[in-house]
Amino acid sequence: MARKSLLRRISFYADLDEADQQVIMQIEGREQQFDKNTEIVDAGQELESLLIVKEGWAIRYKTLEDGRRQVLNVLLPGDMFDLQVLVAAEADHSVKTVTSLTGLSVRPSVFRKLLTESGKLTLAFWWMQVQEEAFLREQIVRNGKQTARERIGHFLLELHRRVLITGSGSVDGFRVPLTQTVIADALGLTPIHTNRVLRQLERDELLERTNGWILFKDQARLAEISQFDSSYFHLDAFRMRLGRG
Repeated sequence: MARKSLLRRISFYADLDEADQQVIMQIEGREQQFDKNTEIVDAGQELESLLIVKEGWAIRYKTLEDGRRQVLNVLLPGDMFDLQVLVAAEADHSVKTVTSLTGLSVRPSVFRKLLTESGKLTLAFWWMQVQEEAFLREQIVRNGKQTARERIGHFLLELHRRVLITGSGSVDGFRVPLTQTVIADALGLTPIHTNRVLRQLERDELLERTNGWILFKDQARLAEISQFDSSYFHLDAFRMRLGRG
């Protein structure tokens, strides 16, 4: 259930006792299911609740007047949106599923009450937002200064690390349901150039694409080429363990 996905994630950021865990597992909400390629939130839409992702992937994005799209980030199981419902009435960006998605819709008043139940929970959610901001800072640097090759390598390594947090994937790879168009829109590239770079990474034996999976053949080398340093995940601060540490 969505509560378990959320509990798994925030447990990385705080040592929750049984009472804290029960608070999470008893969050009042309504489960919702969305088909693939469904607009969950439209920019300018009045917000009434936040959603905790149980299963599936989605993207946050903004669209320019001429139709060009900038993907801001990717939402995975355990992620929440939109917390801005706590302070704003209207969404300032859109959210769209890239797979079928199941989530728990929670009223703002319920979430505010949850934050008053435990100082540990409040701290854990605060750390989650710190990490979210870190991802956005990396996105700015990635798109502003890195080459296409560096951007794609960095983006895939970041997603892989995040997928491991959800309990999916393996140490060597993960299933990527994102189209090349979505990856291109996230990285300020064209789909054609994105495809060209991915094929070159395969020829260089850095990764392999198989049945929707990205398999890393030399993560250390790809990380070096992409200047990927996972310290911005603040893993030590979160006391997180991802199999290999």
